[in-house]
Amino acid sequence: MANRIDERHRKELLGFLLVKTAAVRRGIKPAELLRVRHCYETANEDGLRVCLYRRDIYEILGLDYIELKVEKSSSLVIFYNPSALESTLSEPHNRRWLARLGYPESGTTADLLQELRRRAEVESLPHEVGVFIGYPLKDVAGFMRRIPATPVHNGAWRVYGSAKESMDRMAAYARAEEEARTVLRESSCVDEFIGRISLRAAS
Repeated sequence: MANRIDERHRKELLGFLLVKTAAVRRGIKPAELLRVRHCYETANEDGLRVCLYRRDIYEILGLDYIELKVEKSSSLVIFYNPSALESTLSEPHNRRWLARLGYPESGTTADLLQELRRRAEVESLPHEVGVFIGYPLKDVAGFMRRIPATPVHNGAWRVYGSAKESMDRMAAYARAEEEARTVLRESSCVDEFIGRISLRAAS
């Protein structure tokens, strides 16, 4: 087909999403919250428009996900690593805190994700999503309580209280993304990239 999306186009269109979800694929980060456009456009060698649709993207990425909010041109999506997210949500302090916010205290990971989606559909994005995507609870709670933030330069999120745990997590997530950028540059196609990242996760 003249408008077929070849490997080069797929790699180009998916580059950002592949890098941002690499830490999740490797189990370093429990989940990643991303806005996914419903159509990513480019042109093939003949100059014809080609479009990669969101359902194709989900299939190519091969990650567990849940759409928190579907809007006209894009969706707010959590991509997650089931075991890493279950571990995060099973931590007693996280579980107790979410229960105080009205989440099912004995609910499964799926139950908690469904409750998060229910809230996201009827209001602005709930701030407790930070716990789901691997932010320390102290930072999520500090932000919600509007207490004074700890001065941290170039942080990926606002830090409250001791900075060490937060900065360690930020560094781990940033390293995973930087390594993914290198692998993406070296990979000839999306499948090769995913295979190499998955091997790193298993090692």
